[in-house]
Amino acid sequence: MYKIGFDAKRLFLNGTGLGNYSRSLVRSLKELYPENTYVLFSPKIAYNEESFYYTQEFETVTPSLFSSKSIWRTKMILNSLLEHDIDIYHGLSHELPVGIEKTAIKSVVTIHDLIYKLFPADFPLIDKKIYDIKWRNSCTNANAIIATSEATKKDIIDNFNIDPKKIHVVYQTCSNIFDAEYTDKEKQDLLEKLEFPKKYMLYVGAITDRKNVLSLAEAYNEIKDQIDIPLVIVGKGRNYMRRLMTYIENHNLKERIIIRSDIENNALPTIYQCAEFFLYPSRYEGFGIPILEAFKSKTPVILSNTTSLPEVGGSAGYYIDPYKIESISQAILDLHNNPNLRNRLVDEGLEQVKQFSLENFAKQTIDVYRSLM
Repeated sequence: MYKIGFDAKRLFLNGTGLGNYSRSLVRSLKELYPENTYVLFSPKIAYNEESFYYTQEFETVTPSLFSSKSIWRTKMILNSLLEHDIDIYHGLSHELPVGIEKTAIKSVVTIHDLIYKLFPADFPLIDKKIYDIKWRNSCTNANAIIATSEATKKDIIDNFNIDPKKIHVVYQTCSNIFDAEYTDKEKQDLLEKLEFPKKYMLYVGAITDRKNVLSLAEAYNEIKDQIDIPLVIVGKGRNYMRRLMTYIENHNLKERIIIRSDIENNALPTIYQCAEFFLYPSRYEGFGIPILEAFKSKTPVILSNTTSLPEVGGSAGYYIDPYKIESISQAILDLHNNPNLRNRLVDEGLEQVKQFSLENFAKQTIDVYRSLM
């Protein structure tokens, strides 16, 4: 029915986050709405096991040898879109080509968050300036904007003065690798292979100021004499991570708080399933996919009561104030000491995650496309 083009840079080049969003959406649209034609536009393609499906199942378009890859998706891509008779172009991660509004191509852009504005300390000055130009251009000129949560929609309106009628909230899903269930032996074997403790509480995500991981360590330190399981932090970071490691060392917590930056994505489902509970004390999220990953893994969740997270967690989360150490500490004690509470949260999480199905994700996105045609 339609010929839909996608900015597939993140699909091919990002292993997590925006890449997962892009891969999940594009794959589900092709499987559930095969009447459309889908074309992937990317400045380059990383050829690996994950990208093989997309290079085989979709037409892919990359710049010619003589094109500048750095500016191709900003400007020069327009010629390729017109040559391929694209009806709708979807910028999957904040960006649209300059001048697309002057063509007959309908444009959609997904805005995942406005972190660079709300947590500027996490970004270099030049990056913030570039992001502001790109985000503002996309929101101003798109025919439709997809926001990943009501909280993100509000941020777009407040920061860019965009007509709310142009913004559609479409909730994400998470990877289907978290649907798999593993036997006790498989779990035990993987934990031994990864040299994980047998029991632990878990955090998964970037180790940055916004994610508030240092507060998590401080909360753990406050109650370390009242709990008997370690905290495992899975993620990567830079300066903030060094601050975290210094705190852990200064408070003699190296045996109690374990940082792992070497975990592959395919190990995450088992790691979630083996955790006593999952902690997500982030101060700001455009959505919060790790919450869904934990729900699918039958792992109870402690999460912040800020921004988009209550939208994702619903009644299935155990909420904390991320700005109060004692709130985090008390939540850890409450879940650690109360297996009945953990079981209830697991049941509610399995119900909550049904709202964020791949089918809903794809249908609501297709509805946005149809509204333009």
